[in-house]
Amino acid sequence: MRPALKQDPSPLRRAAREYERSAHQKRRTMIRSLRGPAAFAAASLLIIVLRLNGLLDGTLGLLFAAVLLLLLPTAKPLSLRLLLNGLLATGFAPLTWWVPQRILGTDHGTLLMALSAGFLSWWVLSSRPVLPRLRRLMPRVKWIDAVPFLAGGLAASSLGTMLSVRLPQDALSIMTSKWDYQSHFNIYFMIRSHGGVIPTTPPPHSGGAWGFAEYPQGFHALLATLADLSRPDGSSLDAELVSFVNLQAAVCAATVVLVMAGLCALPGVRRRPAAMVPVIAVAASAWIYGPGSLPIYDGFANFYFACGLATATVLALLNFTRRIPLWGLAAVGAGLVGVANNWVLLISLVAAVCVGTFWRVIRRPGTYDGVWWRRAIAVVAFTAAGVLLPIIQLSPLVQQSQQILGLTGGIDLPDFGIAIAVITLAIALGFANAAMPAENPSLGAERRGSAMASFGLVIPVGLCLWLAISQSARGGSVSYYFYKYLIAVLLFAWPVAVAAVASVLPLPVPGPTAGTGRALTAALGVLALAATQVFGFSATVLADAGLPPTARAVTEMEKQAARLQATPEYVARLLTSARQPQPEETIYVVAQGTMDRVLAARWHWTLRGNSTSKTTALSPAIGEIYKDYSRAPDIIARLLAEDPTVSVIVDPELYDTVRQHLILKGLEGRLIRLAGF
Repeated sequence: MRPALKQDPSPLRRAAREYERSAHQKRRTMIRSLRGPAAFAAASLLIIVLRLNGLLDGTLGLLFAAVLLLLLPTAKPLSLRLLLNGLLATGFAPLTWWVPQRILGTDHGTLLMALSAGFLSWWVLSSRPVLPRLRRLMPRVKWIDAVPFLAGGLAASSLGTMLSVRLPQDALSIMTSKWDYQSHFNIYFMIRSHGGVIPTTPPPHSGGAWGFAEYPQGFHALLATLADLSRPDGSSLDAELVSFVNLQAAVCAATVVLVMAGLCALPGVRRRPAAMVPVIAVAASAWIYGPGSLPIYDGFANFYFACGLATATVLALLNFTRRIPLWGLAAVGAGLVGVANNWVLLISLVAAVCVGTFWRVIRRPGTYDGVWWRRAIAVVAFTAAGVLLPIIQLSPLVQQSQQILGLTGGIDLPDFGIAIAVITLAIALGFANAAMPAENPSLGAERRGSAMASFGLVIPVGLCLWLAISQSARGGSVSYYFYKYLIAVLLFAWPVAVAAVASVLPLPVPGPTAGTGRALTAALGVLALAATQVFGFSATVLADAGLPPTARAVTEMEKQAARLQATPEYVARLLTSARQPQPEETIYVVAQGTMDRVLAARWHWTLRGNSTSKTTALSPAIGEIYKDYSRAPDIIARLLAEDPTVSVIVDPELYDTVRQHLILKGLEGRLIRLAGF
């Protein structure tokens, strides 16, 4: 006979055990829910402590920030991750400078680094098990993903002089060779000095408004962010001069990496990487040695950067032919914000592709769930706010827009024949993509996207025509802004043409190609190397053998190096004029035969952090000295008489003559002699 099962005599004990199990489960759930926030707080706090103690700045700080950026798991392929993360960082990070450091309580570099480390820690540790998310931090790498880094290396080698500058006098020597460096360094120096973009800075003590407050400052804020990562506590004028020259060259090289990553991420390129590498090499050469060298070496690195952001934004959209993930949408939004906060007119480059893509999304709302739509609305709202900021910032200049677009400026002309050929090629490839039948829906979507990007060139071409007609009607010929915008269209057209070639190629046919495949890949690799020389010979090692480099970027770099070997004396004088003790409102007047008088005065105000609407208004009077140097004593006396708060510092060659004239008027007490020369 089987024994009876033992019954639990106490229902209370059973209830107690159930309660204990339930309480244990709740504790585990609570601990799991707190693990993510705790990881965020711990990682962020650790970064802040390391930064405050100087253990995570300098080169180490920049490298650590780059690693954090690379680990953000927005996409699995390395090139696509570089594209998306690069857009997110360069588009959104500068916006943080609209909240000044005096409000944040810490520098912007530390804030962004702490938030990034905290987010990654939270994302990894908030899941269970942790290992799958740790694996997702590592991107998937193929050999084609090396191309962006190789292109970046070529770009850096073409900017070698600027990247190697270590002395403030050398940095200023390079910048005084081009007029526009003055305004761009002024904006950067103001952001670094005051911890926020110029519109957020308290007004100057002398009255009026700060100079360049209405100028979009995304590029300059990005440089300030990188400077924060390297030197969070700020530093001297000398260090800022060197940092600006180094960092603006580094950002130009990074722009090439970003654009090339966008091309290497395209599905068509990844299907036929060996065949596409020579085509990509031509586009890279255009950005490094061809028309891309014009804005870089003429002092318009911010414009070059904006061209890169516009191009990368379109390439990001071309990577999402069927469905746009939220990270992709955020990256596109960051790209639009970055373009608007650097050169708002370049929004025209991305307009057609953005409108076409978002129209496709709206037409098929069922493709996305409710969570996606809610988050997408938040991304779009944030993007709209970021784009509106520079538009509001520029609003005081709206009434002067026609005069501004008609201004003359200092930028070399692009080759108009090449521009016509490349733009026509890109549009023709768009027609080819639209006409060719697709073997599958995915390829069809790729070809429609490429065709849309190619046809989208009609908008910037139309804007070019409008600029040409309006400028010719006003001044008799096209001028600065036409040339500058044409460079942007040309730079944009090269990657669009590459994307169109990648999508128009038929799908590869699987088969045994081991032997011939390796030989063909090697041949295409040699062709890609040769393609980098399309815009001129770039090697310097054969110069002594009678084969000097002819690529503009390399010849300009060598001119900079030669200038540093024989820096004009006025550069040292300019630095001394800023360092020498003097009243706050001082004007620097240089001797005849040195540098441009107005440019010298503006650099003097910039180096002292005192460029305002009041000082800008003095430029015409200083310009009068340029027309007739014999009138310098009279003009200086007039400036001193009109404003009792103003002093004047002059070169030694002018001092005695001007002083004798001022003694007669009782104004000699506000004249200062430049010391040391």
